[in-house]
Amino acid sequence: MGRLRARLARTPPGYRFTIGRVLAIYGAIMVAILLAALDQTIVATSLPAIVDDLGGLTSYSWVITSYILAMTVTVPLYGKLGDIYGRRLLWMFAISIFLVGSALCGLAQSINQLVAFRVIQGLGAGGLFALAHATIGVIVPPRDRGRYQGLFGSTFVMGSIIGPALGGILVDQASWRWTFYVNLPVGALALAVIAIAIPKREKRLDHYLDIPGAVLLAGGACALLLGLVWGRDHGWGSTRVLSCLAAASVLLAVFAYVERRAPEPILPFDLLRHPTVATGVVSIGLAAMAMVGTIAFVPLFVQGVIGTSATASGAVLTPFMLGAVGASAISGQWISHTGRYRPNALAGPIVLGVGLLLLSQMDTSTSTTQAAVYMVVAGVGLGLMMQVFVIAVQNVVPFRSIGSATALTQFSRSIGATLGVTLMGVIINHGLPAGTDVDRAAVRQLPPNLRDALAEAMQPAFMSAAALCAVVLLIVFLGLREVPLRKDFEEEPAVAIPEAKTPAVLRSET
Repeated sequence: MGRLRARLARTPPGYRFTIGRVLAIYGAIMVAILLAALDQTIVATSLPAIVDDLGGLTSYSWVITSYILAMTVTVPLYGKLGDIYGRRLLWMFAISIFLVGSALCGLAQSINQLVAFRVIQGLGAGGLFALAHATIGVIVPPRDRGRYQGLFGSTFVMGSIIGPALGGILVDQASWRWTFYVNLPVGALALAVIAIAIPKREKRLDHYLDIPGAVLLAGGACALLLGLVWGRDHGWGSTRVLSCLAAASVLLAVFAYVERRAPEPILPFDLLRHPTVATGVVSIGLAAMAMVGTIAFVPLFVQGVIGTSATASGAVLTPFMLGAVGASAISGQWISHTGRYRPNALAGPIVLGVGLLLLSQMDTSTSTTQAAVYMVVAGVGLGLMMQVFVIAVQNVVPFRSIGSATALTQFSRSIGATLGVTLMGVIINHGLPAGTDVDRAAVRQLPPNLRDALAEAMQPAFMSAAALCAVVLLIVFLGLREVPLRKDFEEEPAVAIPEAKTPAVLRSET
C-alpha cells in the first residue's frame, strides 16, 4: 500500500501534476464522455416508447437531431472559453447543464417539451466533448498522451454500442424516463471528482471573446445541419432545404470574413496554415463520415436483409467495439513508447477501408457471423487511427491554443458524422426501387424482393465509405509529417500564432 501511495504521489518528468491527480481527473472525464456518448444512442432505443406515451410522431427524429445540433454548435465556443478562463469551471458548468437537461427530459409531458429539453442537454454535451481532449492536452505531455487519448475514442464507441442495449432494458423494466434519470447519479459523481481533482485556475492576464464569430458560426453550422437533415427527409429541392443551405453559405462566408479580422478568432484559422493541423482536421472529419455511417447502417442490414433481431444487430456491433477498443489501446501505448504516430495514421484508413470493402460485398446470403468478422476488421482500422490525429494536432500547436485547436478537431468530427449518416442514407434511398418505404418498425418482416433491393442499395453506401478511407490515406500520406512528440509542456511547438492575435495567459493554468 505504501509503494502504491508513493507511486501515485510522484510527479513524473515533464508532468505538471502527480500521477494520482492525473488518474483522478482522467477517470472523471471518462465518465463524462461515456454519459454524452450513451445519451446519443440510448434515447434512440427508447423513442418508440416515448412516442407511445407523449405522441408526436412527426417530431420523432427531432428528439435526437436537436441534441446533436446544440452539441455541435457549442463545441468551438467551449474550446475557446477553456483557453481563456480555464477548464475547471467550464467542466462544472457543462456537466450541470447536461444534468439539468436530463432531469427536465425525464419530466417532459409533451414531445415538444422533450425536444426543447434535449437542446439544453446538448448545450452541456458540447462542453463534455470539447473539454475532454483539451484537458488531457494540458495535464499530460504529448509524448505520453497516446495512452490516455486512445481510450477516449474507445469510450465513445463503447457508449455507442452499450446505449441501445441499456435503453432497451430500462424501457422494458422501468420507463423511458429512466433513460434520462440514469444520468443523474453518474453525472453527479463525475462532477464531484472534477471539482476536487482539477485545480482552480490562477488569475489570467488578458482576453478577447469573439462573440460575433461565435454567433455567426453557430448560426451557419445550425443552418447547414438543418439543411442536411431536412434534405434527407423532405427532398433536396424543397424550399426549406434550399433556404437553409443558402443561409448557411452566407453566414459561414461572413464568419470567415469576420474571423480574419478578429484579434482572437473563435476558430484558429492561423493554425490551419500548418499542414499537420489541416491534415488532422480534414482526416478526422472524413473518418467520422465513414465510421458513423457504418455504425448507423450495419444494424439495418442485419435486421432488414439477414432478418434477425435488434439484439442480434447489436451483437454484430460488439465485435466492432472490441476491435476498436483493443486496437486503440495498443495504438496509444505504441505511440507513447516510440513517439511516432504517422505509421498508425497510415495503417488505420487501410484496414478500415478493407473492412468497409468486405461489408460492401454483403448480400442476402451473408450470415451474422460473417458480418461480425467484417466489423472486427473495420473496428481495428478505426482503433488504429482513432486519436492519432488529435495527438498530432495538439503536438504542433502552442500550449495557450490547445483548447481551440482540439475543439476544431471535435467540430470537424461532429460535422463529418452528420454528413456521413446523411449521405449514406441518400445513397441507400436512391438505390431502392421507386416508391419503396422501408418502415423501420417492420424492417424484419421485409418480403424477399425488398430484402434483395435493400442489400443492393446498401452495397454502394459501404463502398463510398471505403472510398473515403482511400481519400484519408492520400491526405495523410501527402500532408502528415512525423513531428517528434514533445516530452513536456515547455518545449517549443512546431507552429506559432502571431503574438498580436493571441492574449497572454498563464501557462501554469488548467
